[in-house]
Amino acid sequence: MAVAMTDGGAVETGRVLDLDGRRVHLLEAGAGPPVLLLHGLGGLAQEVAAPLSGLLARHHRVLAPDRPGYGFSDPLPAAEMAPHRQAVWLAGLLRRLGAARPVVVAHSIAAATALCLALHRPDSIAGLVLVNPYCRPTRPAAMPLLRLAVAPVVGPPLRRWLLPRLAGRLAGPRLAALFAPDPVPPGFAGFPVRHAVSGAAMEAMAAELRGFNGSMLPAALRLRRLGVPTVVLAGGADTVADPVRHAHWLVRRLPAARLRRLPGYGHMLHHLHPQVVADAVAEVGDRARRPCAPALSGYFLSGWAAR
Repeated sequence: MAVAMTDGGAVETGRVLDLDGRRVHLLEAGAGPPVLLLHGLGGLAQEVAAPLSGLLARHHRVLAPDRPGYGFSDPLPAAEMAPHRQAVWLAGLLRRLGAARPVVVAHSIAAATALCLALHRPDSIAGLVLVNPYCRPTRPAAMPLLRLAVAPVVGPPLRRWLLPRLAGRLAGPRLAALFAPDPVPPGFAGFPVRHAVSGAAMEAMAAELRGFNGSMLPAALRLRRLGVPTVVLAGGADTVADPVRHAHWLVRRLPAARLRRLPGYGHMLHHLHPQVVADAVAEVGDRARRPCAPALSGYFLSGWAAR
């Protein structure tokens, strides 16, 4: 791996491959059964890989792409950023990588794409680990800054000139809100904020949010037929993806899902409890190898990290 420097911190660079004429940037480590890591809205591959790759690569081939438009990956057309369309992109990426039946670990809004992939191609994955999932059809948030950034007239100068210069000032409050009520880990101080809020990333975020309900309304009607092994990890104090509205709602609909709730913790569980995520990957992989075992549905409330 190489490390590039930006004004906002270090950017880890890995492998760049071609997928249908577009570049995909990928971080890869380890060998063994594949695990696919998907970052959330406005994230990067290195954000989700940093806390998890070292643990998982001991026994797995770990694959962490920059999703389309984020990091060093080329964007898709705006109409193809909806979760069900990104699922088609992901299926193509897995074929391109020769990664058969990975366990998919998805954080936040990436859980919507992971669920759409499971609905679209359940045979292509071993199972799901959804970390603080944001997946329920939801009234769009106001997000005035993002709306301005993609507006026809004021958007281009805002994306290209103003936001990169404000990124450092905006980063502190934004990261504090993402981690709340937990403190931001010291290692996150070097996160490449300016890279994460590039013009392409802002457009990707807006397109992903615009297409969200159009994907998840019909997906919600099909969840009860989805039988892939799933573990849902939910921070009980998450203010970004309310656990009752999203995680609990989801587990009630998935026949093969187990919920592990960590009371008192917020949205960035994979940074605060990476071992819990690694244990969930092991559990899902084990359940996938025992297809005749009865699925345990409903809530499985864990005492891990209760406080």
